[in-house]
Amino acid sequence: MCDNPAKRGFGFGCRETPDIYDKFLEQLGYYRKHTALDSSSLFRVVSEQQYDIQKYHDKVRKDCVVYMRSHKSKFVKEIKWGYETYLNNMTRPRTHGTLLELKALALLHKANVLLFEPFAEAKWFLNEASHEKVWKVFSGRDNHFDSVYSTDYMIQMAECQSIVYDILYTNVLGVPDVQYAVERMLHDPDDKKTDYGTDEVGNQVAITEDGRQLKLSMPSDTECVLIYSHLCHFHNYANFDAIQRFFAVHGSDEGYRVYIGPNVRQGAKKPNPLLADQNISCVRQLLNMGITPFPYKVAKALDRNIYRNVEFDVWHEMRMEKWNAFFSEVHYRSGERVRFSKNPFIEPGTVDDSSGTVPEQDLPAQQQQVNPFGITDSHLALAPFPMQQYYIPSPDQYGGINAVSVMDQSQLMYGDNSGQPPARVGGCAFHSVYPTAATPP
Repeated sequence: MCDNPAKRGFGFGCRETPDIYDKFLEQLGYYRKHTALDSSSLFRVVSEQQYDIQKYHDKVRKDCVVYMRSHKSKFVKEIKWGYETYLNNMTRPRTHGTLLELKALALLHKANVLLFEPFAEAKWFLNEASHEKVWKVFSGRDNHFDSVYSTDYMIQMAECQSIVYDILYTNVLGVPDVQYAVERMLHDPDDKKTDYGTDEVGNQVAITEDGRQLKLSMPSDTECVLIYSHLCHFHNYANFDAIQRFFAVHGSDEGYRVYIGPNVRQGAKKPNPLLADQNISCVRQLLNMGITPFPYKVAKALDRNIYRNVEFDVWHEMRMEKWNAFFSEVHYRSGERVRFSKNPFIEPGTVDDSSGTVPEQDLPAQQQQVNPFGITDSHLALAPFPMQQYYIPSPDQYGGINAVSVMDQSQLMYGDNSGQPPARVGGCAFHSVYPTAATPP
């Protein structure tokens, strides 16, 4: 047992944050919880502050528009263009919320707002005596917002997250030695800082560097983490000795064919898949072999000193899946050559040579119409960075020029096929830094 157990504080085991804004807030005793890098960031922040979950960001956006429409006198002076057109634009999922919408939502939910900005101490953005709730919001560049919490609150959140994940993996999934695996994966990968012994009632325990005693699992209380659990001696008392003899006599190739099946890689030399130690759980045996039983992100969520930003991780993973699916898709279009599209923002050029085209009627039904932006979650739209809306004056119902229309990146006037800049259109001038839509080679 450790004589002088090391004390682990919040964030122990994590790499130091490279974000200078986060470091500045840490010095003030605050924690910045990063939000999805898209146009929904403000509404995700308000959803989390109001409902403790970011799931309702679409509802928050709609409530904001309804409130601003019914309280026009409070906000109309802040909007330079047509008020109704501005609100109609705000209903679009790809429109960024601003400080004006933050003010409207705070008034709607009767909350005061403590606003944080880069390298500046917090200041009251809205402070009404009748409001009881306080939202702490970080406002960064390009109308991006994040939630801010006190470090003490995040320590409690990390503890609660660890309890929830431990219940899931230990009690629901039945994974053996979950906390032991977390200790080995994050703090002692070489098994040099952990001692082993027994507790007062004779249970086997692992004693960690910080002095905790982790009770080691028994086979009767857990489930094997292997797909083929009969290859684990810890969970298979019935016929493991016979399986082990079969592998020893007939070799790994025949053992794989009989006890695993034909769906294995052929030709390569196969390692022995058996976990032969009867007294050590499959998780501990895998860790000794350098194999982790679950991802490191899960291990961080299971550690009571680390808070994992699950909402941001899920959003990022879903966005990457959409990107991968887009780039792996072959674009077949009527009148165009068959090829991979490497740039989702430049349309493939139409070729005149009919011999190199694929007629639309000859294509499968699922390939006749390809819409790379036709995805279920509009907040995962394939944009290279958060796009700001571009305002172009358009006539309103009274014939004036005090309303606005909004166009996104797919509608920007880049240039014609020859690369020549377009003429000035409705107050939006061509800029040389914008790419042209010339036919790619």
